Amino acid sequence: MAGERESGEPTPDFGERFDAVIVGAGIGGLACGALLAAEGLEVLVVERHDRPGGFVTDYERKGYRFQVPHLVGGCGPGGYLARVMDHLGITFEFKRVDPYVRFVYPEHDISVPSDAEAFKQLLKENFQPQTDNLNHFFSVATRVYKAMDVRMFRKPRPAASTLKAAAYPLVYPRMVALEARGRTLQQLLDSYFTEDRIKAVLATTWPFLGAPPWELSALSMLWMMKNFREGAFVPSGGYGALADAFAKAFTDRGGKLLLGHEATAINAEAGVVCGVELQPRTKIETPVVVSDADSRRTFLRLADRERLPRAFLERVEEGPLSISGFTIHLGMAKKTEDPGFANGPVLVQPSYDHRSMYEAARATGDYPDAESISWGVTVHSAMDPTLAPEGKSCLDIVVPGVPYGFMERWGVESGVRGDKYRAIKEKYAEVVVEAVSERFPDLIGNVEAYDISTPVTFERYTMAADGCWYDTAPVPAWTLTRRPGPRTPMRGLFVTGSKSVFGGGIYASVVSGLLAADSVLKGGLGDLFND
Repeated sequence: MAGERESGEPTPDFGERFDAVIVGAGIGGLACGALLAAEGLEVLVVERHDRPGGFVTDYERKGYRFQVPHLVGGCGPGGYLARVMDHLGITFEFKRVDPYVRFVYPEHDISVPSDAEAFKQLLKENFQPQTDNLNHFFSVATRVYKAMDVRMFRKPRPAASTLKAAAYPLVYPRMVALEARGRTLQQLLDSYFTEDRIKAVLATTWPFLGAPPWELSALSMLWMMKNFREGAFVPSGGYGALADAFAKAFTDRGGKLLLGHEATAINAEAGVVCGVELQPRTKIETPVVVSDADSRRTFLRLADRERLPRAFLERVEEGPLSISGFTIHLGMAKKTEDPGFANGPVLVQPSYDHRSMYEAARATGDYPDAESISWGVTVHSAMDPTLAPEGKSCLDIVVPGVPYGFMERWGVESGVRGDKYRAIKEKYAEVVVEAVSERFPDLIGNVEAYDISTPVTFERYTMAADGCWYDTAPVPAWTLTRRPGPRTPMRGLFVTGSKSVFGGGIYASVVSGLLAADSVLKGGLGDLFND
């Protein structure tokens, strides 16, 4: 993860009052801040670390650029990421990745194209008896895709959207039924398929959303499938460059970016936001705060709890956290030539039983067996050669679901990451490397640089509860309209990022920034929604 510094510097004299303060410089917060600044507001973005981006970042080790995210959606013509970037004048090059993910099972090796029809045909070839079921499933999925309109989540809604919302149950009954029934992905797949293996294959990308198939909202999976059918991409030059581009768009429009300072309180008077407090100690007056911080931190620690409804606070406290995981980054003095690693993540499943693999990864008392866990490997330099020195390569290996509480919080005592912590994570890495080497004997070798991230690492750099990747897990009770955002029960407090409407991922976070900015401006960004 990116380096951090002590925030002992005095706060620059930016002034004591802003039209809006953004807490956290994640990609959602940066997008929101840039959109508000472009409309002439005086905006301050406060970030605890020494660089912007949050999870949208990379960092260097011995000439290798280690990437934290893996793929981006919404970059194609008409996609909301492309709309926001065009609106802000951000010129940035993306490379399309297609096929964008590969599934490796004991009896199947499937490279998944973005085109839904091509994917359906590929599944038919692999699962012949399921042809009719596949036709039915993809037909329903297509109808749900059409119902997933970002404009429906604007607050306030313009008159046209309000009328459309009133007619929504009649126009899109399938979508309404899925949300009302609170179906999980597993329940949805069980209703269309009788073959367990095809259900496992269709659920493979659940780690991208942060909850296992039997907990994950079916609508959340369909939302992600919709986004990637419009194309999957990687940013040229890495994810840090993408975050820097958004930060520059913000500062170029007069926004003030304050790094190395932590927001410690969101103040309110009579239930209305009036300012924020920062460390190093200073107070900023503002009528608007947009939080890009973790849900629990925002509502249970920063905001004045007495100004929020008790039922709302209880819901936040009880909301299930998304998964975290374990990541190994490697820089190798050899080029990865295997075309099977030329595109996006390769997700390796030692069985078709997601539950057993998940439970193996969730163990807290001992290291799992190498052959029992699922994992993914992404050779980032195969998609962007600039990320590694010439003739060399960099990759990451991710084990989803590895718990924050593994071996008593990874052996960390009193917050000190010492020899015990290093020994535990190094031993876990050996297990993971063994699993990868068993499946791909020639992949790992000539390692020159490496780094290991545990859930404790993710907590340290993002302040997310238990190092979770996507804030509150997108289970049926916490999906789409049931997530907070962009408005909150406290007047003047808005939210963006993973906790907002669409959950985790770069595309979803940028959309959440757009929705929050539009809400602050009382629907003033209608042009970006094609209104």
